[in-house]
Amino acid sequence: MIALPAETCRVRTVRAFVSGLLKCWGVTGPDRDSAVLVVSELAGNAAQHGGSEMTVSVSLSDQDLCIDVVDTGPSTDLPRPRGTDADDEHGRGLGIVEYLAEWIDIHAQSDSWRCGVGLRVTRTFAADVARAA
Repeated sequence: MIALPAETCRVRTVRAFVSGLLKCWGVTGPDRDSAVLVVSELAGNAAQHGGSEMTVSVSLSDQDLCIDVVDTGPSTDLPRPRGTDADDEHGRGLGIVEYLAEWIDIHAQSDSWRCGVGLRVTRTFAADVARAA
């Protein structure tokens, strides 16, 4: 788990934290890339639309990776992916997350948003990770 101010400049820190954690857990290659992309999109949304703080939690059980991002801020409308208008530079993040995830759960609380995402990943044994490094 990592908690940071909800600022766009902190998204890079979240990506590096999750990438390093997944590498330690033996999640490499495209699965790690997908998970880092998901957490990057969610942390970016939290930083751009959230309140003062974001908390990112990551857990792994067998092949099930769970990513939770909570941002403190007032609850308004439930976030939804926008259309894929080629000229629109914003609004594709949740669409990307939905495409990569096994499941996604977004809900508002009185002072925060929580987005939980599940991904299926393949882990490499420790000996394989050492050879790959």
